[in-house]
Amino acid sequence: MPYRAQATLLVLFAGYYDQSNNTNGSAGLQPAAGQLDSVEAQILSSPELHRDVIISKLGPNASEREINAQLANFEHRLHIEQNDLANTIQLNYSDADPKVAADALARLLDKYFRRRATIFTSGRVDFLTGERDDVKAQLDRANADLLTFQKKHGIVDVDDQIARSVQLESQLVQHKLDNDTKLAQDRGELKSMQASSKGVHATIPIFTDDSESAHALDTMQLSLMQLETRRADFAARYLPNSPFVQQLDQQVNDMRANIARQKQEMTTATRLGHNDYYDVVQGKLSTLNASIAGELALQHALDEQIKDARAHLKNLSDVSSQMRQLLSTRDILADSFKDRSRQVEQAKIQQGQVSQVNSTNVRVIQAPFPPSERSIPGSLIVSAAVAAGLVISALVVLVLASMRETFLSPEQVERSLLLPVLAAPLMLSGATTNGRRPGATGLAGAEAPAVGRPVHLAYGRMIAAINASTEANSKVIMALSFGKNDGLQAVIRGLAVELENRTTRPVLVLDMASAPDAAPLYGKPDAQGLLPWPGHAASRERGAEGDSVANTVANTAAKADKHALSTDDLIFERVDGHNIVVARTRNGMFPSSWQQTRELFDALRESHDYIVLHAPPASQSFAGVENAALADATILAVRAESTRKPVALGLKTQVQDAGGRLVGLALTHRRGYIPDFIYRFF
Repeated sequence: MPYRAQATLLVLFAGYYDQSNNTNGSAGLQPAAGQLDSVEAQILSSPELHRDVIISKLGPNASEREINAQLANFEHRLHIEQNDLANTIQLNYSDADPKVAADALARLLDKYFRRRATIFTSGRVDFLTGERDDVKAQLDRANADLLTFQKKHGIVDVDDQIARSVQLESQLVQHKLDNDTKLAQDRGELKSMQASSKGVHATIPIFTDDSESAHALDTMQLSLMQLETRRADFAARYLPNSPFVQQLDQQVNDMRANIARQKQEMTTATRLGHNDYYDVVQGKLSTLNASIAGELALQHALDEQIKDARAHLKNLSDVSSQMRQLLSTRDILADSFKDRSRQVEQAKIQQGQVSQVNSTNVRVIQAPFPPSERSIPGSLIVSAAVAAGLVISALVVLVLASMRETFLSPEQVERSLLLPVLAAPLMLSGATTNGRRPGATGLAGAEAPAVGRPVHLAYGRMIAAINASTEANSKVIMALSFGKNDGLQAVIRGLAVELENRTTRPVLVLDMASAPDAAPLYGKPDAQGLLPWPGHAASRERGAEGDSVANTVANTAAKADKHALSTDDLIFERVDGHNIVVARTRNGMFPSSWQQTRELFDALRESHDYIVLHAPPASQSFAGVENAALADATILAVRAESTRKPVALGLKTQVQDAGGRLVGLALTHRRGYIPDFIYRFF
C-alpha cells in the first residue's frame, strides 16, 4: 500500500487573469466557474513540466531512456483534481516512501511556478521595453522639434511673452491717450493765451512828471484865494461899485483866466519802461508751442510703437497656436512614455513575483509533507481497483478521442473548421447498380456515391452555395485540397456532371494540376478526341449537341489564344457524352502573374457559365491559394480519417488570408461505421 502526499493550490482572480483595468471601482468581467482552475491544471499536467521535474531529479547526464521511464512512472503516480466551486486544485502523488512522495510534489510545485512565470511573462518585458523605447524616440524628436521652433521664433515662455506684449500694447495705448489729452489741453491753453495777450505790448509808461505846472497852478490858486479874500474884505467896507471892489473883481477874473489858460498849457513829462508781463506771456507761448510740437512727435512715435506692438502680438498669437500643438503632441508622448515605463516596471515586478511561491494569484494552502499513514485501506483495494480500471479506461478513451486530429463526420468538420460541409456521401461496401462497387468511382477519389443516392442530393447544396457567392453570369470555382490523394478529382467530376444540367453552355474544367512531364490527370482522349468520365454515365447523345460543344470549344480556344500569353496556350478536350470541356496548358506551365491569370479567366468567362479550376495540391504548389482571390468561390476537399486538423486549418487560413471566398468543404472517403443496410434505408 503506497503513501500519498498531498498539496492544495488556491487559484485567485488576480494578477495576469485580471485584465479588466477598471478605474471606476466597478466589478470587471468574472471568469466562468472552473475556468481558472482548468488553465492552471493544464499547466500542471504539461508533459514538459513533468519532464523538467524528472531531469531535475536525475540530473543533466541522464539518458533519454531513463528520463522516459521515470516520466511514465511519475505521471502514473501523479493525480490532479480540481474543485471548480472552491477554486482549488489538489495534487496527489503516491509512492512507497512517504518522503519521496512529498519531495516529488515539492519539486513539481517549484518547477510549476517557474514554468508558469515563463508562460505568462515570456516576451512581455521585452515587448513593453521596445514600446517604451519607441515612444522615447518619438518624445525626443518632439522635444527637438519644440526646441528648434522656440529658437527659430525666439520663444522662451510664450504665455509670459504674450502677457508682456499685451501689457506693453495697453501701456502704449494709455500713453497715447494721455498724450492726446495733454495735446488738446495745450492747444486750448495756447489759443486762450493768444487771445488774452493780444493787447500786451513790449513797453509800458513807468511814471508822469507834471510838478512845475502844478506848482505854478497852486501859486495862482493861492493868489486867487488871497484876491477873493481881499475883495470880500473890501466889499464889506465899501460899496460894490467902489473902485477898490471893482479893481479886485478885475484882478480875480484875470487870475481865473490865467489859471484856465495855465491848465490848458500844462505840460507833463512821461517815462517808458520794458514790460515784464510781455516776456512772461511770450515765454508761456513758446513753452506751449514747444510742448505741442513734442506731443505731436510723441503721438507719431506712439502710433508706430502701437502698430509694431500689435503686429508682434499677432505674430506671438500665431506662434502660440503652433506652439500649443507641439506642446500637446509632446505632452501626449510624455504621458505615453510614463505609462509605458510604468508598465515595464510593473511587468518586471510581476515577472519576479510570478516565479515565486505564494506571490501571485496561485497560493499554496497545503504544502506537501511526508504522510504518516498509508492512503488506501486494505478492504477497499478490490473495489478501488475496479473503479480505477473503469475510470482509466474512460480517461484513455476520452484522451484518445480528444487527441484525434482527423475527421470522421461532417459535424466534426464543421465544428473544427467553422465551415459548412457541402458534400459528404458515404462509401458503402455492398454492390451498386451496373455491377460496380460503391468504392470504385465516386466522390472520394475513385469511389462512387452511395447506392440509390441521386447526384443532385450530393452536390445540390454545393451548387447553391456557388450560385449564392456572386451575382455574375459566369462563375469561377476554385477546387483545392492539401494532398493529391484527397479525392479532389472525383469531387470535380461529380460537380461538373451536376452543373451541366444548369447551363446550356459547356462546363469548363481547367486543369492546373497536371505536371509538365507526367500524364494528364483526366487522361488522354480516345480516337475520336473525347475524354472518358469514369463513374458517371453519359447523359447526352453524341450528335448535334456534340457538334455544338465542339464549336464552343473552338470559340473558347480562339478567345483564350487572343487574351492569354503565347507560352500559356490551352488545349481544350471534350468529355464523352457530357456537355463538359477539360482545358490544360500545352507546356504544363500555368501563368504566374495575376494579370495573366485574370485575363485568361475573363476570356473563359465569355464562353462558359461555370469554370471549375482543378488547383494543384497545396502541399506541392501555392498556385491554388495564390489564385483563390480571382475565383468567385473556393471549395476545399478534406479526406476523412486522413487530412489532419492542423493541416486543414492552415489551408483554410492561407486561402482566407490570400483573399479567397471559402463557401464550404467536401468530405471525401467518408465511411459508415454501422451496417450498410441501415444506411440504405435513408
